[in-house]
Amino acid sequence: MISVIIPSYNRRDCVLALLSDVFAQQDVDIEVIVVDDCSPDDSAEAIRDRFPQVILLENAKNGGPAVSRNRGIRHAKGEIIVGLDSDVTLPDKYLLSKVQQRFVEEPSVCGLAFRLLMPNGVAEDVLRWWHPVPVEEYADKRFLTSYFSGTAYAFRKASVVDAGMYPEVLYMHYEEVELAYRILDAGGSILHCPDLVALHHANEVSRRSEVSVFYKPRNQVLLAVSCLPGFRAVHYLVPRLCYQFAKACSGGHLKDFFRAMQSAKDLLPDLISSRKPLRRETLARIGKLKHGLAP
Repeated sequence: MISVIIPSYNRRDCVLALLSDVFAQQDVDIEVIVVDDCSPDDSAEAIRDRFPQVILLENAKNGGPAVSRNRGIRHAKGEIIVGLDSDVTLPDKYLLSKVQQRFVEEPSVCGLAFRLLMPNGVAEDVLRWWHPVPVEEYADKRFLTSYFSGTAYAFRKASVVDAGMYPEVLYMHYEEVELAYRILDAGGSILHCPDLVALHHANEVSRRSEVSVFYKPRNQVLLAVSCLPGFRAVHYLVPRLCYQFAKACSGGHLKDFFRAMQSAKDLLPDLISSRKPLRRETLARIGKLKHGLAP
């Protein structure tokens, strides 16, 4: 069975459209779990009314996507997890069936990264292409990767649990990056599958600007400290923080940049005590994936 997990925040119409697509899927056994992250709209009530078969979990307080996804994963009964953000739709009624078959065909693969297209079904969602190879060359190819987007993906549940699940300290942004690293560090692999398509409608939440000016620079620090050995952490952070500082200066967000750095500083003691740098072999493997290795 596949457990479809949908974190949702303040996107009533979007999540209802996605649920219609999910329940139209053919030739597959599914359970559907929606985790509502304290939406101020009537998302929860609408889901209960329109889709009573949904397992609806409601967070007591807003915790962010990482918390919501983890809660859904813990509750899931399926051996396969398909995660979908609430602002996507599924044009293929056999998508989930294909996911199930792909895991049968690729027994060594732990996760599948979906292809994300814009609503027209043609243009690539380039803003969410963080794979280590260029989108214009690899969007329509199968290749092993060190990244997946939380917008649409599939994993064997055991692989995610063994890797420690999403890092909740990040709240949002870069949580998929760290989880992907942990899965690779445990010996797993992630396959980009161009035939597994989701349309991303990019219905941005009200905190999207805060992602850019606060969560991105803060979480770059936290990711580096958590995952990278000393010199590599410095090599990773220096150019990124210089860029974020310059961007904050030119955009009038300097106060937000320093707020992000203070937040990272406050979180560092606990993070350092539990940090687990990636193995040397994993770092070398991530480097090799920049060459677009085929499965």
